[in-house]
Amino acid sequence: MSSKKKQHFQSIVKELLQTTSVDKPPIPVERIARLCDAQLRFDPFEGDISGILYHEGGKAIIGVNSLHSATRQRFTIAHEIGHLKLHDKSELYVDRDFRVYRDEHSSRATNKLEIEANKFAAELLMPEEMIRNDWTDHGILLSYDYENDEYIHKLAKRYKVSLQAMIFRLMNLGLIKEQ
Repeated sequence: MSSKKKQHFQSIVKELLQTTSVDKPPIPVERIARLCDAQLRFDPFEGDISGILYHEGGKAIIGVNSLHSATRQRFTIAHEIGHLKLHDKSELYVDRDFRVYRDEHSSRATNKLEIEANKFAAELLMPEEMIRNDWTDHGILLSYDYENDEYIHKLAKRYKVSLQAMIFRLMNLGLIKEQ
């Protein structure tokens, strides 16, 4: 992702966090969705659907698969907020079983909109500045063994994200290396 686009995502997230007076994790994505004039609907979707963003009566509706874990639902909401803030408001977005930064399409870099929504979701749920502050405060080195580390589990719990999401975020920020 270009640094200009990254800065754009960060400025949107910063504005959302300031508007909701959020300065520490976990990020209240449901409150932020409402701030964005989106209504949340939790339904048990069949198949591999994680979330949906559509418009009904001039209002944005974010559908979330109620069968998924709480961390997955939070990522889905953040992902759909990404579509809402970044993409065409008249489109219908149906997101199928995406895996943190990758789904069947985004892992092959064939769906730019999904890649952007995933990266936006990561920034919203785990803002770079907050992550770097937590990481620096803990005095962790780049070569840290994240596979067996209790601290990364604590960070994931603190931010209310999956362990996988936290590991990807730390790797994408260059704080840990893939081993």
